[in-house]
Amino acid sequence: RILLVAEHVAESDGEELPALLIDTLREHFGAQHVCIHFTDPHMLRPATRQAVVAACPAATANATVQDADSAEASFWQNALAQGKVVTASTMSAAIRDDLRPVLEAAGVRDAIAIPLSYRGDAYAVVNLYFRRAVPSKLATAENVMGSIRLLGNLVYGVLQREHHARALQERDDLALALAQAAAVRDGYAAGHVARVCALAVALGKAAGLSRDEQEAVRTSAMLRDIGKLHVPDYVLQSPGPLDDAERACVHEHPIAGERMLLDAGNSIAQHSESLVLAASAIRSHHERLDGSGYPDGLVGSDVPVLARIVAIADVYAALTADRPYRAALPAPRAVQTLDEMAGPALDSDLVALFFTREIHTLAASDSPGQLTQAGALGTVLA
Repeated sequence: RILLVAEHVAESDGEELPALLIDTLREHFGAQHVCIHFTDPHMLRPATRQAVVAACPAATANATVQDADSAEASFWQNALAQGKVVTASTMSAAIRDDLRPVLEAAGVRDAIAIPLSYRGDAYAVVNLYFRRAVPSKLATAENVMGSIRLLGNLVYGVLQREHHARALQERDDLALALAQAAAVRDGYAAGHVARVCALAVALGKAAGLSRDEQEAVRTSAMLRDIGKLHVPDYVLQSPGPLDDAERACVHEHPIAGERMLLDAGNSIAQHSESLVLAASAIRSHHERLDGSGYPDGLVGSDVPVLARIVAIADVYAALTADRPYRAALPAPRAVQTLDEMAGPALDSDLVALFFTREIHTLAASDSPGQLTQAGALGTVLA
């Protein structure tokens, strides 16, 4: 049974796994009903959550939904609170009295609640309902309980990964929308953010960055100019050279972007290593090795490696894009310009890698497919 479920876990997208676990336990133990109560039901897709709830006796009991749900909740929450297996027949008199009408209406006599936990954290309770008394081997045999917990953990692992992936995608969708808004205000076409992201991620991967560093490059490439939301339109869209005050205003945007990202991290009480690296790269992506960059005038090795990677992607994508004050350069001219900047301003080793791996060809298209590509890279790297 475990092997069969494990095979499905390897092949499934997760939506059908709770139902598969329910069916497996029902068939193996001869239970009339099996249901799973997750401590965080929002980790399930809506359709899966509805299917799991529909499997509960409370959904078919001839009592008000509220009373049935309340009685069943008292039963499984008692097992959760105690952190051990409990049966309906051993519950307190008050819980048994509330639960009895639900059991009778569902055509069952007894039930068992089995809490499941992973690394000490309870994530669900499995309830099995029987027409007769709970089988003694189910309530007492530790190897049986171990098998059920293993089955639950196999399913939970997939559900947890999917939930995490959905959360990352939602976060990225919001971040990308903000980044696109900043890019459009700056006079770029809609595909510019995705193109810079694709270039930076590819260069970072070619440079052998760790997984956290690759994720930081992706985040910083996407959000590098988010601080420009604080720069007035008349400055961003100026058709001519900026005066000193306007230039100083623009030079503040990397600092504002770093602060915005760290503030977002504070709001969710999570400053991961990847987020800190991304914030640093955002602050320094306009720094140049010869000290001519901004906002801090860093020189040589003081410029973070991730910022150097984002800078190359940003410069090349900008050279090949139309701007309010000039037309896009043809690809050969952009390649020449970037090559001329290697050494004095940009990291020459990374620029060489950018060309030898033909990473610059990713910027050839301005199609919506570039946006999809950047999103797919983000999902893989996450």
